[in-house]
Amino acid sequence: MTTFAGIIRSTEFSPNSNDLAIMRKVAEKLESRSATVFLETEAEFAEDAEFADAYFSMGREEKTLKKLAAIEETGRTVVNSTSGVRNCARPVITDLMQRNGIPVPQSFTWDVRLESLPEGVIYPCWVKRGDSCAKQKEDVCFVCNEKELRQTIADFKRRGIFVAVYNRHLAGDVIKFYGVAATDFFYWYYPTLGTDCHGKFGLEKINGPAHRFPFDAQALKRDADRVAVISGTPVYGGDCIVDSEGCYRIIDFNDWPSFSCCLDAAAEAIANYLLSQIKQNGNYQR
Repeated sequence: MTTFAGIIRSTEFSPNSNDLAIMRKVAEKLESRSATVFLETEAEFAEDAEFADAYFSMGREEKTLKKLAAIEETGRTVVNSTSGVRNCARPVITDLMQRNGIPVPQSFTWDVRLESLPEGVIYPCWVKRGDSCAKQKEDVCFVCNEKELRQTIADFKRRGIFVAVYNRHLAGDVIKFYGVAATDFFYWYYPTLGTDCHGKFGLEKINGPAHRFPFDAQALKRDADRVAVISGTPVYGGDCIVDSEGCYRIIDFNDWPSFSCCLDAAAEAIANYLLSQIKQNGNYQR
């Protein structure tokens, strides 16, 4: 019998999200296959002994990542990997996608402490904190002109945020997607069309109600899975914009979302992936 530990993300990284639901559902799927599963918070994990054969984690705290990295060095399975979580930092994932030909909007990273404004800004645009994931609404800003850009930069500096990521704003349908690499699971939906599933801060409303522009969902899955492989983040979520011509561009890519709209199917895929990984890595009962 294999013992799994599941680490629940600290709430500061998931405002307005229910991370516990997906963790419980994955545990349920694993237990139905005779595994033993323990769920713990990042704070509890920091104090516990390393008792499990394998780990599945939503954790993002630095002490969590350092401890999991040490566990990875013993050969035990950790999903998502610590390198994958770090690769989902906005400046890193933006660079990875650009260098690997993933369709993305015009994007760049800059140090907001510089006196001059960055060159090449086209309004409207998005300015996002680059040192961490978004923890509050003001970490992801829709900017319409130079005055608003300067105000955003000033606010970032006031809060000790010195790295920002610029994305050109794209008109079109906002689509949220979820996937598990190396499986058939891929789920997408329009967050602006009367669903209870929406982003952390409701910013997708800026693009307005979706027009349901036709697009190639299988191509999006292939590109999203490729980002998952490139970044080392097999359990992932993201956002893209589909324009009137059916062209999509990925505007966000994250490690282990809450999967709130597709809990059961996502948990089944994650459990299958975990079991395949421990079989591949030989992480059965030690």
